[in-house]
Amino acid sequence: MRISNEEIYSRFVKFGGVSTTEERRKIAEIVKEWSYVPLAESSIDSRYAETINLFVEDERISNLLRAQPHLKQEMVKKLFTLLEKIDSNIKHKPGFEAEEALIRQFREHDVLFQEGELCAKSQVLNEEAIEGYEERKRSLLEEAEQLKEDQFNKLHKKISNNWKRLLKKQPTTSIGQQLQELSKDQEEMKLKEALDGLTTEDFIIEWKGWNHTKEFIKIKYRKRDFDLGKYQDEYDALADIQVQPDLVKLAAAKKEFAEEWQKQFSLEKLHQDIKIIDETRDQFLAGLYEKIDELKELLKLLAPFLSETGYFGRLWDMSAGNWRRVNFNLLEEYAQLLREKDGIQELAKLLGRYQQAEAELEEEDFESVEIVSKYRIEHSGKAELVGITESDDLNNVLPTELALFSDLETETIFYKRFSEKKLQTFKYVSRETDFEERSVTDKRQKEIEKEKGPFILAVDTSGSMHGQPEFLAKIIAFAITRIAIEENRKAFLISFSTEVETIELTDIQNSLSKLIAFLEMSFRGGTDVSAAVIATLERMKTKSYEKADLLIISDGVFGKLSSQHLSTIEEFKKKGNKFNALMIGRSFNENALTFCNNVWQYDPDYGDLKDLIRDVKGGLA
Repeated sequence: MRISNEEIYSRFVKFGGVSTTEERRKIAEIVKEWSYVPLAESSIDSRYAETINLFVEDERISNLLRAQPHLKQEMVKKLFTLLEKIDSNIKHKPGFEAEEALIRQFREHDVLFQEGELCAKSQVLNEEAIEGYEERKRSLLEEAEQLKEDQFNKLHKKISNNWKRLLKKQPTTSIGQQLQELSKDQEEMKLKEALDGLTTEDFIIEWKGWNHTKEFIKIKYRKRDFDLGKYQDEYDALADIQVQPDLVKLAAAKKEFAEEWQKQFSLEKLHQDIKIIDETRDQFLAGLYEKIDELKELLKLLAPFLSETGYFGRLWDMSAGNWRRVNFNLLEEYAQLLREKDGIQELAKLLGRYQQAEAELEEEDFESVEIVSKYRIEHSGKAELVGITESDDLNNVLPTELALFSDLETETIFYKRFSEKKLQTFKYVSRETDFEERSVTDKRQKEIEKEKGPFILAVDTSGSMHGQPEFLAKIIAFAITRIAIEENRKAFLISFSTEVETIELTDIQNSLSKLIAFLEMSFRGGTDVSAAVIATLERMKTKSYEKADLLIISDGVFGKLSSQHLSTIEEFKKKGNKFNALMIGRSFNENALTFCNNVWQYDPDYGDLKDLIRDVKGGLA
């Protein structure tokens, strides 16, 4: 059973995998319109909106729907499938999980990646961006190293200045003492000049261990004047400092680089999403185009079998592999034979009438409008004088009242009556005919058509049917199958001889090849009608065939059914099922057909159709 459009939309909303339920609901509303979605005004993800637009505006799909509008349901299902496929492919795209983890690791941990690591691990960063970040790290590290070097330089100057200060305080003694100290002073000056001439880098190396300069200072000067231990402690403290870049500046550099990385990553993901959408859509449409072309070809081949192109939709799900093995020339041949056999067509239509839609009556309310005419009185009109009244209408005042006005003594009486609207005046009226609409609710009987019933066709394929009976049986089976498909009625074929084979005729996607195989087969074997009847009764027990009618096509060369089968048949008759038979030729066994509601005979020698209706008590009329 084909599901409705509303069910398709509902299933997509409830069970789809695309985005969120709310987004799927919006998508379903847009697809119902089946028109272009302005991207600027769309409230759904652009990749879904763009896909819908490309699909509904596709030229080949549009041309197909103009020719076959009933196929919109299939196209809606295909569009939803495409959206699901695109969404799934994007969700499962490879390669980005590692990149996301790398960005997250870079953001969350104070990890300084070694130079070259990012370039080796990242799939989206370009060398220029990485080199810029690496250069920024080196610059910050150099700044930190320079700061440490500056501290050593200060220590160097501090030592040199302290020594210089002490040299200025050398006491002046006698000439002998001065001469004695002269050689020592010259050595000290050389040592100091050597110290002063050291670069910061050389000072760090020179001052690291014990040397002659330190030995000289220790011997010559007291600790309170030149405390080598204090200077050495300062040196050791500086030497122990681990060089690190400024953490605030490093964090800012990392943040800036991470944002640029995320931006590049998002752009790469977008490009890959677009690529996936394009590839998925192109592959999907290529398969859809192929399916459309195949079904157009199939429709041409089935033209003799299906009278209207509207049945194209039923073939949409037909396996592309099966129909290529079908002998469509045979269908054309049988269609031509059917056109030439008026009697066979009449029989097929006759069977159809026996299972036409039954009518039921139900009561319904309906509204009708009645036009009602009535008189409307216009008191201000002057069409008819009807009497005298009291008023202040001076135009119609009686002469006696005017007489009061003409006399000075009674004039005040006139004014008093006028003010009180009690002057006697003529009374006139005008009658106008008016029309009014009135709604009336009433009840009536309405006829309702029930769905047309299904067929069960039992064809005798025994050896006695060989020749003309076999040929006629196949044409009739072909004709009844066409009627069933055209009227959207279930049809079931039972071919019987000593064994029974069954085909669900209206399941054309799966049964077409079986039907043609039946038309191609040669009838042989014995006749066992009871097997066909048993298969029929079992089928009538199913919901789809509970109101079915049976038509047996045979030459009637078979025995009577058992009393048990006859009893079961009567039970089904009470439920409304009919059992009919078409006998080909004159040799049929009338006694074996007493269970049938109707029996027809087709005599190939005369080419006429005789209606043999038995009465309800049995016996053929």
